[in-house]
Amino acid sequence: MTATSKLPAQKTGCSNCIMRGLGLCTVLIDMGWERPYAAETSITQKKSNFAARRTIFHPNTTLEGVPVICEGWATSIMKLSNGRRQILSFMVPGELVTCRLLFERKLHLSIDAITRGSIRTFDLTQLRAAMTMSPPIFDTFLSAYNEERNRADQLIADLGRRTATGRIARLMLDIWSRMEKAGKVADGAIEFPLRQTHIADATGLTTVYVSKVINAFRNGNLVEYSERSLKILDIDKLRQLAA
Repeated sequence: MTATSKLPAQKTGCSNCIMRGLGLCTVLIDMGWERPYAAETSITQKKSNFAARRTIFHPNTTLEGVPVICEGWATSIMKLSNGRRQILSFMVPGELVTCRLLFERKLHLSIDAITRGSIRTFDLTQLRAAMTMSPPIFDTFLSAYNEERNRADQLIADLGRRTATGRIARLMLDIWSRMEKAGKVADGAIEFPLRQTHIADATGLTTVYVSKVINAFRNGNLVEYSERSLKILDIDKLRQLAA
């Protein structure tokens, strides 16, 4: 069974962003100025760009706002003193860097760019006020926080119990699901700029073993994987492997 998306085609940019539904971004495609959530003024935001393969935020950085990935891909990384690293999560367009910044200002992890892109940073004090005043905004952020925690729990299961095949299958399915939810499936494929080193650092495997598993997926007609895209050809089989 080939993975397909039942979601309608959507436009790129702000119209795809989860923040559009929250009423935080002021300038929207096709709509001009959006009415603020329930206040006289919109929430303060700052936009900045980041280059590929560069650190966006260093560990122990204190942030005054909550950053959201507008364009590009990024990852949160725990870097060890011996030079090794563990990728804890991947961030795709429309997602917060981490929901923990809703409750604390210090970033304990490194946030590194995979591709070039941009972020918008929303004022934390105003954002908290919006969450208090608007139950839908609160519920949306609570859902995002729970999803982030669930992915962390799955990572623990990956490293503790799942086989190498199961770890990589689950990673592909997780990213596929998030991209499909954002309406970013095109011609049965998603953008997938992860290199085998990224997959290795996220699954606790060597790049040699990652290559072996991915080749097995290809030979078994489960996926089509290239440097920039992923197409799932047999999603039921991949789910069985990830269980």
